[in-house]
Amino acid sequence: MTLALRKLEMTVLGIGFLGLAWSKDKLRGYATPNTVSKFDVEGQIAYLLDIFGSFRRFMPPGFDLRGRDVLELSPGASRGNGALFLAMGARSYHAIDVFNLAGDEDPVFYELLLDRFSYGTKADRQRAHALSSASGAREFSYVVGRDFDIPRLAGGRTFDLIVSCAAFEHYDSVPDTVAGLTQVARPGCEAIHIIDLQTHSRWIREHDPNNIYRYPEPIYRLFRFPGQPNRLRPADYIAAFEAQAWSDVRFVPSRTIEPALRGLSLAGLATPFAGQEDMIVLDGALTARHPGGIGG
Repeated sequence: MTLALRKLEMTVLGIGFLGLAWSKDKLRGYATPNTVSKFDVEGQIAYLLDIFGSFRRFMPPGFDLRGRDVLELSPGASRGNGALFLAMGARSYHAIDVFNLAGDEDPVFYELLLDRFSYGTKADRQRAHALSSASGAREFSYVVGRDFDIPRLAGGRTFDLIVSCAAFEHYDSVPDTVAGLTQVARPGCEAIHIIDLQTHSRWIREHDPNNIYRYPEPIYRLFRFPGQPNRLRPADYIAAFEAQAWSDVRFVPSRTIEPALRGLSLAGLATPFAGQEDMIVLDGALTARHPGGIGG
């Protein structure tokens, strides 16, 4: 099959997947934040340990979690990262989201997760287990609000570390989100945000990871639904943080498109994506430090 025909095929199939995602949202709402079933306990544990490993890898050298207050944006179906932060000595963990996906999580899951976690002291792991098992503990809290007003959902608290995984690409207004988290950042607060830049629909992302970038904005927005990927690129995220006076802002790619798929993936992209050098990047981590903040 020629490149032109293959590109046409992916474009037509991609429209179908956009329509399918739109239809699923209308019928079921936002219920599947990742590809691992909530009933697959082993899969969820492996997924969370992998995410937490990424957070640790992108922390600044010498950054000590002990005594830190951590905020996670949009944790999805599990607050397991919070249990792991506490096991590493964090003072508290607070999570905020638009959708109540983790509100009914069984605390037994945190015990199973912590049993597989070999880091942190025994005392810290015991404290993490106690707090994650307690109902309504302030040191392990979760608040949901459809307006995603970060300062309001933070409840007057400020933080030393703000993290997210596969969340920023779903926000309609990244500048507003960054402005909100800046208001709850303490001086020197570190930010680590893992961002998935590729097509999210499961089959087509393996065959044409840049599929969502093939369509002009009016066509893409015909299939708009809450949480639809916003199609921003690394430079857009960097600009949003720099506009709020965050320093040392970097985006570090984690994965790029396999060489065998690059010809197709870079051909036929819509303006302004065509010709961008970073279109081979699939995901990565944005890190930054805030020198200001409101104090805590």
